[in-house]
Amino acid sequence: MNRTPTAEQASAPDTAVPEEFDEAQTLLEASHADPWAQISPSVYENARVVTVAPWLGGAGRRLRFLCDEQAADGGWGISGFRLVPTLSAVEALLTAWRRGEEPAGGGPEHVRRAAVRGIETLCTWLTGGQGSEEAEHLPDTVAIEVVVPGLIAQINARLDECRVTPLPGLPERLVSLGLPLPRGTDDSILAALRAATAGGRTLPPKLWHAWEILSPGRPFAREVRPVNGSVSCSPAATAAWLGGSPTGPESLGAGSTPMIPATGEARAALRFLEDLQQHRGGLLPLGGPMPNFERAWILASLATHGVPHQASEALLDDLDAVCLEEGMSAGDGLPPDADDTAVGLYALARHGRRRRPDSLLRYFNEGHFCTYPDERTASPTANAHALEALGYWTSRYPEDLPRFGAAVVGASDWLLSVQNAAGSWTDKWNGSPYYATASCVEALAAHAGETARPAVERAVSWVLNTRHPGGLWGHGAGTVEETAYAVWILRWSRDHRCARQVKEALDAARHTLTRGAITEASTPLWIGKDVYTPVRIARAARLSALHELVR
Repeated sequence: MNRTPTAEQASAPDTAVPEEFDEAQTLLEASHADPWAQISPSVYENARVVTVAPWLGGAGRRLRFLCDEQAADGGWGISGFRLVPTLSAVEALLTAWRRGEEPAGGGPEHVRRAAVRGIETLCTWLTGGQGSEEAEHLPDTVAIEVVVPGLIAQINARLDECRVTPLPGLPERLVSLGLPLPRGTDDSILAALRAATAGGRTLPPKLWHAWEILSPGRPFAREVRPVNGSVSCSPAATAAWLGGSPTGPESLGAGSTPMIPATGEARAALRFLEDLQQHRGGLLPLGGPMPNFERAWILASLATHGVPHQASEALLDDLDAVCLEEGMSAGDGLPPDADDTAVGLYALARHGRRRRPDSLLRYFNEGHFCTYPDERTASPTANAHALEALGYWTSRYPEDLPRFGAAVVGASDWLLSVQNAAGSWTDKWNGSPYYATASCVEALAAHAGETARPAVERAVSWVLNTRHPGGLWGHGAGTVEETAYAVWILRWSRDHRCARQVKEALDAARHTLTRGAITEASTPLWIGKDVYTPVRIARAARLSALHELVR
């Protein structure tokens, strides 16, 4: 049974819940006014920019951020996703220490202490000591197969330099060690890609997102084409393209202005970085700008769950304009992909825009959707969002069922086939199984009919069985964002045998969501090169869950 409201219902203000309407409007208006999107600061990204672009404004703030974000055990990041940010932070701190840079509001001792603790932690993880699971079970973060060996090589190079020119305060026992690669990894892919870039070969644009790893020492590479100043939506990749050479702009030191060629692309890239760091007070997000991603997800959440709101025609026009023949990308410099395309098309359809989802079929292959061509592992959430977009479209325009019907059935069958035995789904774009499961349950329950009912009830049972004490679900002791996704799942329960348990769980969730808040400091769950929080998207999820609980 499809419980989603019509486009008119989704957009119409409801005077019975003015507070929710105000909050939804605030989210939409803030997103439309912000061309960057609100993405939490990234340890990985800020650390890479500390290394390759000390000349960029806000350098002291970024260095202070790295020192402040270090955990008590000497590492960075959240459980299961700690190796990459810790490697990035340690390499940056060693480099900044060598250059004599200081964090805002602190002295060189802050950098020295954080670097020493970080090296000790990495050595423990990579040699099988306490916390070694962070190096033994690597997550499928973006470009991890090149990021990990690349950063380990850079840290070892920094330690080699200390044998020649010691860093005062760096223990001798650390100078003499070399960090090993995690078991089961090697640097063969990195070596091949670096050889290609050194030879001037043009890599697929999706690989430019890790340019700071793939091609150090080659500023202004002609085969990389920034879009509106952004190299693949990555501050680190853009900074590396501008000045990643050890003898280039970075040697000027913090606060100095690099020598930028008199080309429009180079000056636009410098302006992009300066504007972004000023907008964020020196700190840099994992990606930016990503307005298409943020706006589409907010609109889709509000519409799916019937949260009263009024999407402006200007906002819908802007989203419509970026849904191109080849699909939609998250933001400038990123290639189009099935996930963003699906959510963008679905959001537009739910708000009365008649844009037929033909572009989605470009990503349908071998019975399911690929997020982008040649991906290693398929994404359940991308397939769920594609099913949602096509299912909603064909329910409104049944004359198009012959064109899209095979893809609807294929995505449904594939999602049912990849459900975990316990009832959940997992995904490579989000570290939370609650997000993945909520996405799959909502699409299947709304558009796959009774065939999907057993899978939906298994998911409900999984949510009931994985609740933390109190009204929280998710990572660690639980998060507000994941509790919202638990509500999305539980609302689809139809099994009267667990009705009382579901009601009790929803009551507990209401208490959590009412009191809880989502900020840039909330547990990051979304996956790129690092994990991050798309703050407004997560707030829309919380608001949508609260609305489900009161309607």
